[in-house]
Amino acid sequence: MKKDELPLRIGTVPFCNAWPLTHHLVRELPGAVVSEWLPSDMRSGLLARHLDIALMPIAELMSFSGGRIISDCCIGCQGPVWSVRLLSEVPISGIKTLSLDTASRSSVTLCELMLRHFFDVSPETYGLDPVEPLDVCRTDALVVIGDRALAYEPADRWKYRFDLGQLWQEKTGLPFVFAAWIGFLPSVEKRLVDGFQAARDCGVAAVDTILDDKEAIGVLFPTTRERMSTYLSQVVRYRIGDQERQAIQSFFDLAAWHGLTRNRTVLEWLR
Repeated sequence: MKKDELPLRIGTVPFCNAWPLTHHLVRELPGAVVSEWLPSDMRSGLLARHLDIALMPIAELMSFSGGRIISDCCIGCQGPVWSVRLLSEVPISGIKTLSLDTASRSSVTLCELMLRHFFDVSPETYGLDPVEPLDVCRTDALVVIGDRALAYEPADRWKYRFDLGQLWQEKTGLPFVFAAWIGFLPSVEKRLVDGFQAARDCGVAAVDTILDDKEAIGVLFPTTRERMSTYLSQVVRYRIGDQERQAIQSFFDLAAWHGLTRNRTVLEWLR
């Protein structure tokens, strides 16, 4: 290990919306080992100390103490996000059964929270089968996220279709943050934070170059190249600012109010 290297184990997600954050990560953080994990597995990876830092759903911070958001990097949106969708056969007020894509706790909690708080609806929930075609889902409604959501063209049965990022903004006037770099580190070196942010800035500035690189190694996109470019450069937001901090705290406070979290309503930051 060279003197200027940071021997960190970093976990990221296997979704295309993470590419602007991770494509240049190893270059900006020499010595780091980056691996892909499902968002739902990130918590156990951190707790077992298999990972030092993870790009994980912020909702995970509601269930364990000591975790902190590191840097101002995130995966979020200001309005429509395209890749977190609620599809229903009936109006929201009539949803009695709901299938949830459990890959991301933030998306699941966001949907349950909004149904309870804004529509007074608490349906029975089930895990969404990761391989079963969405067209044959057996519940009134479903939440689908990530690349699967981008790729899916809803069947006619799903008459009511909602983008959860847009719905959250309509109800709160705020953006939403789905994931951020999170770790248990008691302190961090400035060059670590700088590395995350430099990798993000390079990625956001050159989305089409990232797509070129992915195509060159045979990566299949969940939607068209043109739509991918728009999604990564205009739809997803990658920086936590004052409004995003307010949105995260509002999300946590509402979750606590409805009993969706037991012990975490104050955010801690390492920047």
